[in-house]
This record gives sequence, C-alpha cells and structure tokens, in this order.
Amino acid sequence: MCHTPAIVRRRLAVVAACFDEDFRSAAKIARAAGFAALQLDSRLGDLDVLSLSQSGKRELQSILRSNELDLVGLRLDLGGKGLTADVDAALDRIEKLLAAAAGLQSPLLCLDPGPIPTDQVVDAALSELGRRADRHGVTIAFRGELAAFAALDRALKTAACPWFGLDLDPVAILKDDWSMDEIFSRLGGQIRHVRARDALAGPDHRTKPAVIGTGSVNWPRLLSDLDAAGYHGWITLDPVELPNRRAAATAGATSLWRA
Repeated sequence: MCHTPAIVRRRLAVVAACFDEDFRSAAKIARAAGFAALQLDSRLGDLDVLSLSQSGKRELQSILRSNELDLVGLRLDLGGKGLTADVDAALDRIEKLLAAAAGLQSPLLCLDPGPIPTDQVVDAALSELGRRADRHGVTIAFRGELAAFAALDRALKTAACPWFGLDLDPVAILKDDWSMDEIFSRLGGQIRHVRARDALAGPDHRTKPAVIGTGSVNWPRLLSDLDAAGYHGWITLDPVELPNRRAAATAGATSLWRA
C-alpha cells in the first residue's frame, strides 16, 4: 500500500535506475513509493532503449500503464568533451534518442552536452540539433553539469530554437557563479524539466552529494521561484550518486512534499 500523499505522486518523478536495473521491477517499486513517473537513461540493465522494436516499445508502455506511471522522457550525458569531441557522432547519437523518445510518446530528452565553448562549430552543431529536434517533435532540455549557466544562456539565445530549454539542476546552482536570482531572471521562462538533487556546498564551489533536504539547496525558495516562473512540469529525483538510492528517493520525496 502506498502511504505517500497524493500531491507527491502528482508532482514527482524518479530516475528508474535508482530503484532497479530491471525496468519492470523499477516501475513497481516507484509506484509503491508514490511516484507518478519515471525517467529513463538510454540503457537500463538489459534494456537498450535504442534497440527497442515496436513490440518492445508497446511492452514498456504497458508496464508503465499497469503501474499507473508516466514516462518523463529520456536522458543522456555526453560527458568529457561532449559535442566538441566528435560533433557528427554526438548528433547522430542524440538523434537516435530523439527518435526513441518520440516513439515512446514522451517527447523530452534531458541532455548534458558537456562544455559549451564560444565556438562557431558548437553553434553550428546546436543549430543542426535544433533542426533534428524539430524533425522528431521532441524538446531538448540542457543541463549544466559541465557547462556554466552563462554558457547555457548564451547557447540557448544563439540557437533561438523553440525545441530547446533548460533542465534545471539545483546542485549546478550551488556550483555556479550566477546567483539563483540571476538564473531565474535570465532562464526561468526556459525551464523544461527539473533534476532534483541536493548537496553540501563547500569552498570553491565544491559539493558533496546529499539526500534532498539535508544539503545546501534552499528547497522552499527554489520551489517558490519555480512557481513564480510558471513551471508546471516534472521534478525528477536523481539520487544515483548516493549509496542507498531507494531510501534517498523516498526521503527526498517526503522532504519536497513538506517544503
């Protein structure tokens, strides 16, 4: 029986990998914990989203329906040098996930593009990526694990693509030179997804992963700023860096409900 308040189930999603490497099991656990949706990496255990047949996609959607869950969308971390390493290979990889998201009727891809230098090659790549997002009808939400908010702001303005937006990561806010006020002032209207994490902030923008509500993120203020920005999308808990992911997800959801 689920004891989590209904408001949590309506607002919060969770990364499937934090519960189990088996998608069917992860869905059952997420539902029992009171979450309303899952977010998927391109690969989860033996499940390779890119190789799913039509019947495989229908089975995945059936598992979600049977557990009364939505699919937030997919996510991808290019890592390292990101787009700058091999632009064509990165674009092809991203497009395959765009097609997969569209095929799963969940048109959102949360993407960490790696560093975003002021570079004509990167600008051209983002323009091409925008054309591919338009082709598939999928929104790409960029997050700043390796890119500062100033770089993301510049990239979004340069690309001027209606399919682009921001995947807001509170831990990235702790690490950034921009204040929360400046981030919301410049990018609040472009938030397309929220990646819910927490961390203890140290000197020189260093952070240590923490359970939501026990770190340095000011959640009441952040949630209030999201409301003021008119954000009504998913808030997806991502405790994969913590040793006890399941417990962290449940505790984090309870903390956000109380915030």
